[in-house]
Amino acid sequence: MNQPKLNIFCDFDGTVAVNDVGNELFRAFATEEWIAAVQEWKEGKISSRECLERECAATTISGKDLKRFCDRNPIDAAFTEFANYCRRRGYPVQILSDGLDLYITEILKREHLQWLPVYSNKMVFVNSVHIRPEFPYWEHTCGFCANCKGYHLRKARDGESVLVYVGDGLSDRCGVKEADIIFAKDELIDYCRQNGYDYIVYKNFADVLRILKKFEKEGAVPVPEPN
Repeated sequence: MNQPKLNIFCDFDGTVAVNDVGNELFRAFATEEWIAAVQEWKEGKISSRECLERECAATTISGKDLKRFCDRNPIDAAFTEFANYCRRRGYPVQILSDGLDLYITEILKREHLQWLPVYSNKMVFVNSVHIRPEFPYWEHTCGFCANCKGYHLRKARDGESVLVYVGDGLSDRCGVKEADIIFAKDELIDYCRQNGYDYIVYKNFADVLRILKKFEKEGAVPVPEPN
């Protein structure tokens, strides 16, 4: 039996990374304005673009600060094994984030995972200690996300691949709407439950890898319906 091809999309903050690295960055280097911005975003009052603009405007950080900060933030202990397994099997794995690229790429480089594609907003140093965000995917926004994850899954939809989404929080809402298989934890479980999306609970990427191997062995990977 031919196995369908998996195409895997992973959130970064709180999913690939153990912590919500973006929140921790602003907690460490921003004034308290960042807290109000996040709360307004959670309440649906502002987009993540406006949230990031306000957070970055409140932040003072140098390149060295950023490097030291990234060095303190671990990734899921099983993610490297998961990513390498998928690579051997020919399953694309990509990082989708509504956060900022510089901390994501720095952490992936440390873990020798710089080969993974990253689709995120950008962090730009205006000078030696001030940053601003840029939004390369804003033209595809849903109106709420600076980098709408649903856009990336729709773009990948080819009628053959099974789209797998792994996430944990509110920024994953648009991604799960387009996925064939959803791995959810934390706030994303509540969202899926409240909105009627089938999902698989996971704690870490050891769980995700174990379940994907089980799908392969049993030939039980759901095949998407033709468009």
